Amino acid sequence: MRRVETHGGAKVASATRGGARVASATRGGAKVASATRGARGRSIFFGMAALGLASLGIGCAGESRVVRVYDGRIVEGAYVPPEAYAAYLKGVLAEEAGDLRSALAAYELSAREDDEDPEPLTRIGDVRCRLDPKNKGADEALARALRIDRSYAPAIAAKARCAAARGEPAEGVAIVGTIAVEDRTSAGLEALFVRLAAARADSAADRQARERAIALTLASGEDPVAWEALVAWGRGKADGELLARGLEGMLAVAPLRSREVEAGALELLGVGQAGLARRVAARVADAPTELGVGAVSDPTVARLAIDEAILSGDVERAERRATRGHVALSEVAARALILERPELAARVARSVLGADPSAGGAAMVLAALAARGPSPASGAFALPRGKDTTDRPSAACVLVLAERLAALDTPETARLWAARVAPAPMAPHDPVTGPLAVDLAARGVIPEAALPLELRVELAARRREPPPPVDAAAVDKNVVDAKHALLWHLLIDPTGAPAKALLSRMSGAADRDPIVGFALGRATLASVRGAPGASDAWGPALRAIAASPSHPLLLAVALEIAKRGGRAEDLPPARARLMAVARTPAERALAAE
Repeated sequence: MRRVETHGGAKVASATRGGARVASATRGGAKVASATRGARGRSIFFGMAALGLASLGIGCAGESRVVRVYDGRIVEGAYVPPEAYAAYLKGVLAEEAGDLRSALAAYELSAREDDEDPEPLTRIGDVRCRLDPKNKGADEALARALRIDRSYAPAIAAKARCAAARGEPAEGVAIVGTIAVEDRTSAGLEALFVRLAAARADSAADRQARERAIALTLASGEDPVAWEALVAWGRGKADGELLARGLEGMLAVAPLRSREVEAGALELLGVGQAGLARRVAARVADAPTELGVGAVSDPTVARLAIDEAILSGDVERAERRATRGHVALSEVAARALILERPELAARVARSVLGADPSAGGAAMVLAALAARGPSPASGAFALPRGKDTTDRPSAACVLVLAERLAALDTPETARLWAARVAPAPMAPHDPVTGPLAVDLAARGVIPEAALPLELRVELAARRREPPPPVDAAAVDKNVVDAKHALLWHLLIDPTGAPAKALLSRMSGAADRDPIVGFALGRATLASVRGAPGASDAWGPALRAIAASPSHPLLLAVALEIAKRGGRAEDLPPARARLMAVARTPAERALAAE
């Protein structure tokens, strides 16, 4: 007997082993189920409910129809042996627990008990493919399911997932496209299409797929699977805006997944999208605690949220986020100073010193502020130290004052002072203190060994020397973020495959992040022949330079591009701009050529 039921005149997919469409196996963290309401508790509830209903029909096993629960509704359908139900439910529980081999054995038993239902065969094919994408048994099981019901959407979806697992996402998209429109009733099926489209090579069809990804969140915005699909699209297509939007939506509908959202903010930061990273971090920091979101767990994400408030000029919000993220208010003041918000920096630092006159970090910030005035004096650097200081200053506080000392006295004076201070370490990948630390290391104020690995790569670029070794483990463990991995590859081999692959994914951030912009400029110099203006290929590099007109790495690239252009009148201003910010011997030598 076919297990195709009708309800209200519409086709309803056959026996669901528990009456409810239990969320099918996840692939890459995504629910790609026959339905999207497959949380474990709901699955078990409906499974037991259907078992109870099925038992009502045991005495009438000769009858062809029984009632069961389908997605919370009572429907009439074909009789299914209780042994098949029991085996299927055992498989579902094993699959949700991650025990795929036990799940497979249970599904196979269920199929033997009832060989006229496509659902257990679909599960068998899906699980076999997850265990081994090359397993031909997966194809055989799915083919059997589709012989029973050639329009059975879960089987078609499983076939598409298997194609993607074999490295053929485009084929998977085509397979999903064969599902009849009237059977595309779940967000999970549309999410599967979006995920597979995100994994295939770029094509003209991407624009339509992007629109479908957005439309899915509008139609099913209460379902996390819709936002997961948007995240997958943003990640797969290097679409930072949609990645950020997906993370924000996921936080709204699934606040207990805030740690995933934090990881997404760091991912955005690592590919040069600091503005988007700050936006996502701010959402996490401001999420209501009654939704189950606690304090921001990642120190860098906490600081991104603070930076967003500083750049918005909202001191109260910055202080509130600092308190919730366990960041000292003196560091908030220092970050405001680095971000060129001196009034906000002064307000916060004075507030800290008003509460604790011996707070060393806040005193450093105020001293640095005084040294920025029209007539800074050496007395501006009188600071409480030793037993007179009640706090351990943050790295940001030390760096802002060391920079003023180096500028108004000598780098050696700044080095000797900084060597006597033991600041708290910087947060990893800090986009505010990191560049300042590199600049001070370039001037000899802080030792190169004090920099984290990715900042040593940046320093090597400014010194125009070979970078330190970076292995794959450092990238995998996020010791070195994506943009610094790109920088490293550009310094080693600017035309190599790894550099090209990374740059193709990050080039959209070239006018937002100077590291990515420098990488793009170097790659353009290495691969494009002819003078600037003779080819459109120079345009992105020139726009990146214009977006960061005072960054030493980009000004060095600008000078090299000016040399390539061959116009004598372009060289003096390019050299002057680089010399104004040159800190390393290599930068000064390049500017003086």
